[in-house]
Amino acid sequence: MEIQRIDAFRKAIPLLKRLNQAGFEAYFVGGCVRNYLLGVDINDIDITTDATPEQVEKLFHQVIPVGVEHGTVIVRFHDQSYEVTTYRKKDANTNEFHFSDRIDEDLLYRDFTMNALAMDIHGRIIDYVEGKKAIKNRLIEAVNDAESRFREDPLRMLRAIRFVAQFNFSIERRTLQAINNLRHLIEGVAIERIKDETDTLIKGPYFKKALYYLHHTKLIYSLPLFKEHKQFIEILEKETSHFESFSHMVALLYSYDRTITPSRWIKEWNGSNKEKKDAQLLTEALFAYEKDGMTLWIAYRLPEALHKPFVKIIDTMDEGSLSIEQLRYFTKNLTIRSRDELKVNGYLLMKWFPNRKRGKWLKEMLDAIEYAVVMNQLVNEEEKIKEWITCHPLATD
Repeated sequence: MEIQRIDAFRKAIPLLKRLNQAGFEAYFVGGCVRNYLLGVDINDIDITTDATPEQVEKLFHQVIPVGVEHGTVIVRFHDQSYEVTTYRKKDANTNEFHFSDRIDEDLLYRDFTMNALAMDIHGRIIDYVEGKKAIKNRLIEAVNDAESRFREDPLRMLRAIRFVAQFNFSIERRTLQAINNLRHLIEGVAIERIKDETDTLIKGPYFKKALYYLHHTKLIYSLPLFKEHKQFIEILEKETSHFESFSHMVALLYSYDRTITPSRWIKEWNGSNKEKKDAQLLTEALFAYEKDGMTLWIAYRLPEALHKPFVKIIDTMDEGSLSIEQLRYFTKNLTIRSRDELKVNGYLLMKWFPNRKRGKWLKEMLDAIEYAVVMNQLVNEEEKIKEWITCHPLATD
């Protein structure tokens, strides 16, 4: 197939041509070439060249110097962003990298053979390490010496298992042994980088196979919290498919073992505030489900983005007692979708009770009204709510 007919590459071809016309070599490289050969979606297109970052900057109007010290810039070209990196090679004596002017040295510097592939604008593949063969055999194998590759960047060990989760590949024997030998080195990697890889790994369609490798190599025993609390590994094995998010995983772990709170999981893994909130919403919904089964209140509290993880956790714990369709039915029958839709607010309550000072009673009353309206115990009308309050004495401050 002519590369010009591949939509993912079409917009980037003029970028390579401009580099070529200026006298530089330039190739598509790495994951985009791998995914092209696999026939799967291409998300990001990376480019490698013998041009230095300074030379690249002179050729294009919009260049963002995100990692000039490593030879990398982002080129904005035709409303797309492309990571452009200068050829690199490893110094055999110092183990440090230097810029290179040869594509073969650059490809031999890369992590796995399936990623050590380059492609020119005509669709010709450059393959010095039998990367195409590895893809055909669905094997993840380090370029040349596996231990050297992992010592250069220990995160590559976790990345290998992430690729298992994404592509259903197997890890080649020598590469697997190197992970076994060097797994402790992952503890020296920044948690932000570990978290990024783990996010993709747990969401991969072949997560169960990846979990086998995490367990088999004992790499999981070097990951935050898992290394001190090995019981959580057994909980992960209860999950029958992949996770929808990191929050989904945290909620499942906490549902089985409350030794570590969702807040601590998120903190130790340097997660976001949104992940913390989502994990808390999921665990609250799960506890409510354990107590009363499926209710309108659960549907009200859960954003649509959390429907699938919630149902999957219920399925793991209770063998499919709740479906997405059932959850959607409850959601469809909600009388309100947010507190803003209530016919009363704090200002109106203060008007009704002018002799009371602001205090926690205000929030407690609004909480009670909100719950009653959602659960169809109270009609969402101002007069009905005022009548209801008279039958429900206000809490004292």
